Amino acid sequence: IYIDLCDRLWRVIEITAEGWQILDRSPVAFIRSPGMAALPVPDTDTDINPLWQLLNIKEAHMPLVLAFLVAAMRMHGPFPILVLLGEQGTAKSSVARVLRSLTDPSTVPLRAPPTDNRDFMVSAMNNWMIVMDNLSRIKPWLSDVLCRISTGGGHATRELYSEADEVLCELQRPSILIGIDDVATRPDFADRALLLHLVPIAKADRMTERQFKKLLQQHAPKILGALLDRVSAALRNIDSVHLKELPRMGDFLEWAVAAEDGEGLIQAAYYENQANLVMTGLEASPVARTLMEIMGDCDDDLQEWKGSATALLAALNDAM
Repeated sequence: IYIDLCDRLWRVIEITAEGWQILDRSPVAFIRSPGMAALPVPDTDTDINPLWQLLNIKEAHMPLVLAFLVAAMRMHGPFPILVLLGEQGTAKSSVARVLRSLTDPSTVPLRAPPTDNRDFMVSAMNNWMIVMDNLSRIKPWLSDVLCRISTGGGHATRELYSEADEVLCELQRPSILIGIDDVATRPDFADRALLLHLVPIAKADRMTERQFKKLLQQHAPKILGALLDRVSAALRNIDSVHLKELPRMGDFLEWAVAAEDGEGLIQAAYYENQANLVMTGLEASPVARTLMEIMGDCDDDLQEWKGSATALLAALNDAM
């Protein structure tokens, strides 16, 4: 795997199963689009622990964040959709900025949601990581295009100033969505998502933007080095990983397990997160929520309800 440092010297990071190094001359050609910024120069004295000083996330979510970052350094997907939810004062935007700064730095790291499919694809062609801020809800078309870009999908549109020619693109990208309300409610979207609920930061634990940037600049080289170590471990271990059950994002989970190099934390965290996403989707549906209430009121130990469709409709109307 080769990663462009995006510095003035055009140096690149080469990652193999044996480790990683910085090359002065790149063996592959890179395209740099407007807005790209330089990655921190990784340090061989690696340490992942300072990352948790910069991110306001729960300890249970740490394996998911590491899995997302390591997946974002792959050459191809499928890539998960990281959803950051929380009320005001939970540092959602700061978390997204840190994650992007370690994988795909940009002069404009957070973007507003696109207005249509074409704008989204143009953004995806010019950015490796898609980050959308202040989402109150996800429109169906945006949910669909996020799913396609997560696991792979094409887009075709008419070429400008032409009646018969098309512009075709096939893309896979990691993405981060930032919002207050639950947005991962559609089943196809939830299958591809990692959902993190952030909690408010206590006033005594807050820091200024200046302090935060200084801390990030200080620790970023060691953190990036530690992430590169994990990518190298994934390349080394991927052929020996065999999951008993494959979820929708099976390739992502295999890569994440390989990158752990024996820690064994990601699988439990991932399956628990998926279960929470299923419940989030059910609770967002008025019909499903009412059905669960009806089933919870059943006297039968099996929680079984029997009756005609007409009787069920009546029961739902009474409960709603």
